[in-house]
Amino acid sequence: MKNNLKIYSAYYLGSLLEKRKIDPIILLEYFLSNYKKANTNTKLSFSKVLEKEAYKEALLSWKRQKSNQRLSFFDGIPIVWKDLIDINGFPGFAGSKLIEKIRKNEKVKNATVVKIAKKNGLVSLAKTSTVEFAFGGLGLNKSNKLPNNMMFNQLECVPGGSSSGAATAVFAGLSPLSIGTDTAGSIRIPAAWHSLVGFKPSTGTIPMNGVLPLSKSFDSIGTICKTVKDTKILYNILSNKENYEQLDFFNKIKIGFIYDFNYRQLDNYCKKKIELLISKMSKLNIEVHNIKLPELKEINDLFSVNGSLVNYEAWKYWQRIIENNLNLIDSNVVDRFLIGRSMKIRTVQNIRNKVRLLKKNIIKKFEVYDFFILPTLSFAPPSIRELKNKKEYHFFNNEVLNNTRGVNVFDLCAISLPMNLIKRKWLSVSIITKKNNEGKLLAVAEKIESILL
Repeated sequence: MKNNLKIYSAYYLGSLLEKRKIDPIILLEYFLSNYKKANTNTKLSFSKVLEKEAYKEALLSWKRQKSNQRLSFFDGIPIVWKDLIDINGFPGFAGSKLIEKIRKNEKVKNATVVKIAKKNGLVSLAKTSTVEFAFGGLGLNKSNKLPNNMMFNQLECVPGGSSSGAATAVFAGLSPLSIGTDTAGSIRIPAAWHSLVGFKPSTGTIPMNGVLPLSKSFDSIGTICKTVKDTKILYNILSNKENYEQLDFFNKIKIGFIYDFNYRQLDNYCKKKIELLISKMSKLNIEVHNIKLPELKEINDLFSVNGSLVNYEAWKYWQRIIENNLNLIDSNVVDRFLIGRSMKIRTVQNIRNKVRLLKKNIIKKFEVYDFFILPTLSFAPPSIRELKNKKEYHFFNNEVLNNTRGVNVFDLCAISLPMNLIKRKWLSVSIITKKNNEGKLLAVAEKIESILL
């Protein structure tokens, strides 16, 4: 069994720990061994391995296990953290050599979310690699190299970003759980391109203290896991909430299928698979109606012309540190910062006003529908080679963020579920709901997961 631990969900590993069929030290050593034996590309998933500290945490967990005093169901389970998150003695560097130079000797304490995880016995194994400043959806970083996509290993494609290492670590069996951040799709994109479950909760549901920001209005801490059950347990722990809501599947649940957005860009194979999934959902007593949600396209068009609020807020936050050091930053990231620098306050205010109006329209539709559903992404990861052309990079980066950013802009929460296909393995669906409705979202996601193709 030990040789196959990486194929199991965190829930299954937690069950083994609960029944004392395995102990936390053996579990930690197994995942550390996977890392040490991994190839160079896979090892790029981690920006820092916390081996010494992880052993201390695993030993404490083992003692609790022996005395029947486990702190949570995930006590003893390894977890990895995006390199924006401060861990005692290990500052977040945001995938940036510039920030590493500034922060390397900074005395930092555990971010609030790390404290919560530690209080519940999770074992912090490593920091995971990220797009520089978490400012990109494709998963490239000229300052600190990122792993290639591991699901498309032979094709040398991008992994998705910005939580690139968070996804590749789980996919490669380096950790059963990972924590990322999502500002415009940064969890859901790499999760979809690695056939994993990506969860973006409502902004502020998981505390952001001790996490380097990109855009404070839209940043959320979220998870990348193998299953919805793993996601639910981890979210309950990190949010300090008991989200065990169950939906009444005897009464029809109404879901609006958004067909006027990225669904139209899918090929016929993908369209048919999603249509088949929707037809199967009726057997779960879920009523699905085709709906239009033009607000998603409207916001993308608005940002395309004026720049996005993320561009603006990112520049405002990091300006003092980066304005005289732009030559030390990935040039693709610099381009995005400079868009923010050029945005006028009046333009930004107009955008915020427009966002409020569009958001009102969307919230009104939630009076009719419990959830929305749509493809997470409309295309497979592009090859790294074609993105060496700056124009191509910015085209694909905008395209992939256009698929996902609406959830953040309109302050919603979402979970992306892999379709488990032999072909088009990247195909995923996202279920979206209004703010602070995570309990019901996770309940319906677990139900839909049971019939995924």
